[in-house]
Amino acid sequence: MQKEVSRAIKGTWILTVASLFSEVLSAVYRIPLQNIVGDRGYFIYQQVYPIYGIFSVLALSGLPVVISKTIAQQRSAGAKSNLLKKTFWLLMIACLVVTALLWMSSRYLAFLMGDPALYLEVRAVALTFLLVPFEASLRGYFQSDLLMTPSAISQVSEQFLRIVIIIISALLFGHGVIDVYKMGTLANLGAFIGGLLAVFILIRTFLKNNPDAKTDEKFELEHGLALEIVLIVIFTGITIFYQFIDSFSVLRLLMHSGVPLHQAEISKGVFDRGQPLLQLGIVISLSFVSTIMPQLKETNRLKNQATIAKMVRVCLWLSVAESAGLIALMPQINTMLFTNTSGSSTLSIYMLSVVIVSFINLLIAITSGDDEKNLHKLILFIMSLIAKVALNVILVPSFGIAGAALATILSECVILFGILIIYDFNRDFLSLDKAFIGNLVKAGFVMAIVVKILVSLLSIGNDLTRSYSIFLNVVAIPVGALIYLRLTKKWQMLTTAEWEILPLGKYLIKFMKIEEKK
Repeated sequence: MQKEVSRAIKGTWILTVASLFSEVLSAVYRIPLQNIVGDRGYFIYQQVYPIYGIFSVLALSGLPVVISKTIAQQRSAGAKSNLLKKTFWLLMIACLVVTALLWMSSRYLAFLMGDPALYLEVRAVALTFLLVPFEASLRGYFQSDLLMTPSAISQVSEQFLRIVIIIISALLFGHGVIDVYKMGTLANLGAFIGGLLAVFILIRTFLKNNPDAKTDEKFELEHGLALEIVLIVIFTGITIFYQFIDSFSVLRLLMHSGVPLHQAEISKGVFDRGQPLLQLGIVISLSFVSTIMPQLKETNRLKNQATIAKMVRVCLWLSVAESAGLIALMPQINTMLFTNTSGSSTLSIYMLSVVIVSFINLLIAITSGDDEKNLHKLILFIMSLIAKVALNVILVPSFGIAGAALATILSECVILFGILIIYDFNRDFLSLDKAFIGNLVKAGFVMAIVVKILVSLLSIGNDLTRSYSIFLNVVAIPVGALIYLRLTKKWQMLTTAEWEILPLGKYLIKFMKIEEKK
């Protein structure tokens, strides 16, 4: 038993590190991309990205999680093989239909996005859905047996090749070899080419380890599985759905309010700068959560409750620090990454999503087994999408891209507060007393104010160039982190066990001289 647990933890770490590395790659490549092609070129590429994002959720995270759980519940190798076979063909039929629909409607979708010339990019992204049956089913199969290495290697390889193709397309555009639309098409085609490499790795590994089992044995499916699949998929990629709505509405709403097409495209490109920052913020705050989540169902009820309490508090603590830091240093971070301060106030609003989405994902994860209330969560998700569309229509014409950012925050709050209401703000379940929440808000606010003052003093008499913004960030980030840690210790916001959950927790305990607090 101990050996099995050790194997599970090792496998979880392998997949977590690979996922974190892939997400960092996926976020970081957008910086040189924007630097090379500019805000309009970045808009051209980014406009169809949410379609790829849905593919990514299906192939990399949402479906493999559900498939692995379902296959692991089967009692025999034959039942597992039969379920894998049926799952593959079901996904293949569905994805063939999706690909065909996207391909045939590409011109209309591009028109809805505000630029009919984007239809080739839509078609390039549509091809990626042909790979979902292979990637999702095989990753799920391997993960069901705690074989995380094939998933990890295929995921990193896929992202690396995709990013290489994206950068090559940007360089070709930068040297005048191709125009901006061909650049966008080639860049988005990188997802399909990278996916082919991942499929090759997964199939090769599967053929080497394929068990000699019958595929006609009956398999059993859990009650409520379909709804759980939907919930995991949509909440894993919750930000993608908001971005999808923005792709179809922001540009048109800006133009409707009198902004010329070219300027509207640049503004949307500036707005899209926030996506890699949000992505990184969410990955950092939830990466350590994924290492503990598989253990939740293995513990007894009392221990499970204690683990959940720690997870909620630590995740909130970390995500508040990230949001406050990003907001305080946004002009400097914006300049460091994207060469200027355009849209810094909008991006600051957008960064509130880090703490909200992190909390939502945590709540969904720890309550996913609650079949009675899963339908309520799905309804909340639909309500939030409706709210996002309505708020975009109301806010974007008046406030521009800042209105789109605010619409996203308010729509996310529909889900967050909806879930809290469903569970009656149960403090035993959430372990969030008023003192903790108050100190958390104060710590984030104080840190942000001090960092702002420090940066303002250091900026006197100096222009905010990229090199100087790097200097300011290098100085301000450690100062802000130290202030946040000191306030956390002073107000006793975390127990010793919660400090240990943090990345490098044991070293932080020694550095901060944390005394035992039960």
